[in-house]
Amino acid sequence: MFVLAERTPNQPRRGIVLLAVLVVVVILSLAAYQYSEYMQAEYQAANSHTKLAQTRSFAMSGVNYAAVMLSNTDSYTNTLNGNPFDNAAVFQDIVVQDDSNSKRRGKFSIVGLKNSDDPQASTQPYSFGVVDEAGKLNLNALLLLDSTGTIAEQMLLQLPNMTDDIANSILDWLDPNTTSPRPNGAKDEYYLNQSPAYHVKNGPLDSLEELLLVKGVTPQLLYGNDRNKNGTLDPDEDDGSGQVDRGWSAYLTVYSREPNADALGNARVYLNDQDINALNEKLTTAVGPDLANYIIAYRLYGSAAPVTKIAISLTGKGLTVDGVSTMRVTIAASSKYSAPQGKDADDVNAQIQTTKANPRSQGSLKPISSVYSLINSSVSVPVGTGNTQRTVTLQSPLNDVGRQKTLLPLLLDKTTTSKATDLPPRINVNTASQTVLSALPGLSDADIAAIINARPVPSATGTPDPIFNTPAWLITEAKLSPTSLQAVERFITARSGVYRFQAIGYFEGGGPSTRLEAVIDTNYGRPRIVHLRDLSEMGKAYPFPATNSTPSTNPN
Repeated sequence: MFVLAERTPNQPRRGIVLLAVLVVVVILSLAAYQYSEYMQAEYQAANSHTKLAQTRSFAMSGVNYAAVMLSNTDSYTNTLNGNPFDNAAVFQDIVVQDDSNSKRRGKFSIVGLKNSDDPQASTQPYSFGVVDEAGKLNLNALLLLDSTGTIAEQMLLQLPNMTDDIANSILDWLDPNTTSPRPNGAKDEYYLNQSPAYHVKNGPLDSLEELLLVKGVTPQLLYGNDRNKNGTLDPDEDDGSGQVDRGWSAYLTVYSREPNADALGNARVYLNDQDINALNEKLTTAVGPDLANYIIAYRLYGSAAPVTKIAISLTGKGLTVDGVSTMRVTIAASSKYSAPQGKDADDVNAQIQTTKANPRSQGSLKPISSVYSLINSSVSVPVGTGNTQRTVTLQSPLNDVGRQKTLLPLLLDKTTTSKATDLPPRINVNTASQTVLSALPGLSDADIAAIINARPVPSATGTPDPIFNTPAWLITEAKLSPTSLQAVERFITARSGVYRFQAIGYFEGGGPSTRLEAVIDTNYGRPRIVHLRDLSEMGKAYPFPATNSTPSTNPN
């Protein structure tokens, strides 16, 4: 028989242990849950960081991809079809990392902002392609092209919102040859009184942002209201104008570069070479015997005075001159090339060969200051001796309008009047905006309209006519006069070699993205990244990838 013992007051309650265990379990569970939350947050942060690093790699792949496409002759001609400025087939949604899961499928797109003057820029401010830096005014070339700064100032004043004071201050910042400021410009006496004080550069700009150090230049003037650099007027960017404004950054550059080489990267023939025989040999290979022979004659004898043909017609019983007298006079310059024939041709060739062979008889070789001076020109060649001496006129093959389209591109591509390895960067008339074209000295409004109407549009799908590879088309297609081009020759080109674009790396299914701005120098087929900036902190600027991409069932 068992007897239950009574619990004494001093005996512990054994159920309290269970409660303590339960409390400990709850605390441990909460700690484990909190730890799990922390780990999940860390995982998500690490995953986001990894994805962001991947999108940067995608964007850098885009930078290098564009560099190869732009610098490789075969890719530029065949893949790009000669059009790197608006080519979605080559520059949009390029897959870098393929995957069946769209959230892991990595891509990049190459984007270039359209000219501010482009009528389509208001509705479609960017295209899938690049921007030609040679289509802008290179600030570092201004004083190289015009050491006085007079023309340089006039060119700067064509930019919107530019003033005399700011234009002179920019030239003072660049000019290493003066210590005194231009009228209303600025040198050290201004900058040393700023807080903090600094010196005037007196040299070329390293970047466009450096302009912000120049007296009078503000971020609003330089960049306008497009703070995130996407060419679109976002809600927080409207300054009351209701229009996007990219400021001077749309028209200025410091990166364009133009080697003094032909389209294949070979050294050009120097037209003012003193070795006339070597020059003749090089020219014959470069532009053919007819034009080579004429250029040699031009160097030996100089340009003849222009000869104008006069046609006279008789009217009525007497002569009238424009209705005043009884004779009408019509003046017309011949544009048809005609080479000397028969004995004249033989005598001219013999005389040129004799003069070339005898350095003493060459006298002082006549320089060629402009390629365009060879158009509508002629040379008077003295042949024979004594009483039989006569003069034979040798006309330039470029006088023949029918041959200009063949010979002029060769002449402009293969020859030069400068010994410099690199030319001061000039403006590409194929890609420059109307504002930049207006800055060119010597061109009328009619000339600018003719240029814009005759040149290829960036969105054209066909291969551009090779005539547009040199400024020859300004004569053959736009019908500008050789005289006008002589005045503007040192400021213009038709060549591109340095390009600006934005490379955006992203996942097709959404998520983080990276936006890089790059400038690539592709000259000589050796691409160099001369500018690279991460614009990601400015936010998502373009409506891709599409937000309606099919979501993946796997969140990772």
